[in-house]
Amino acid sequence: MARIKKRGLDYFPISVDFIYDRAVRRLMKREGDAVLGILLEVFSYVYSDEGYYVRADSLFYEDLSAGLYERNASDVERIVRLAVDYGLFDAGMFEKHCILTSVEIQRQYLFSTRRRNVSQLEPDYCLLEAAELSEPQDETKGKSIRKCKGDTDEKISLTSENVTLIPQNVTPGTHSIAQNSILQHSIAKQSIEYPLLNPPPENVGEEEETTKVGENSGKRKEWTQEDIDQLRPPTDGIDRNYEGLLVNLRLFGISPSEQYALIRKSNYGAIGGAIWRGICVLRDSGGRIKLPGRYLLSLVNKKKSTV
Repeated sequence: MARIKKRGLDYFPISVDFIYDRAVRRLMKREGDAVLGILLEVFSYVYSDEGYYVRADSLFYEDLSAGLYERNASDVERIVRLAVDYGLFDAGMFEKHCILTSVEIQRQYLFSTRRRNVSQLEPDYCLLEAAELSEPQDETKGKSIRKCKGDTDEKISLTSENVTLIPQNVTPGTHSIAQNSILQHSIAKQSIEYPLLNPPPENVGEEEETTKVGENSGKRKEWTQEDIDQLRPPTDGIDRNYEGLLVNLRLFGISPSEQYALIRKSNYGAIGGAIWRGICVLRDSGGRIKLPGRYLLSLVNKKKSTV
């Protein structure tokens, strides 16, 4: 008997600042506290069934309202439509296919299912660029390309030089919702499995490090996300939020080389550093800062020069 392939997720993490998200607070101000329960239930349906979308039909609204004491199906539909208008879900997909999804939801789905043999998005529902679909599914089995159904077999080279992922319509409370906990678990697990016995020198990320390539030739060290995941902060008693720093650097699509420089210059995410103020500004900018890595580097470099 063939085993049924699971599509949805068993759980999704939620950020501690979920209720402070601007769109969520606007919804609460307009529709009341019931918004929180409705949004959480929507996300549960999204991640548990198909894993990255849910069909928003009349039965869906009735199901959502069944557990509410003071809201009916029409109230729930109105709140969900407002959530779409405020950018919590993709408006185009909602109008064209009557589904609730978003770029952040689809990123989270692919990240959470990266170790599955098959993790595909329906081409009609896919909101991600080809570069984001090309990450390896399982590091222990070699690199493979994750893609939408119907894509060609052409492989895509993804490096920090030719691809910069810039979050669009980033809302810190929602799908940092689904990023933080799982990313932290992955970072901790990889740190245990692949300890970095000889950390790179201090000046990497600030100036060029040459490596032997043939006869008397060198090139800039190319840092990968795997290199970053193997780093561990020193045990010197300084109060840090290193895991949170890594989560935010990935969330804003910062390249591994810039990540390394920011990690070292911020003393591995020491609490109270300039980098945390910069992260807050990035969250509030709604994607208007197009080079988040350089922006954060300018802050930590300025702070360092004034010390």
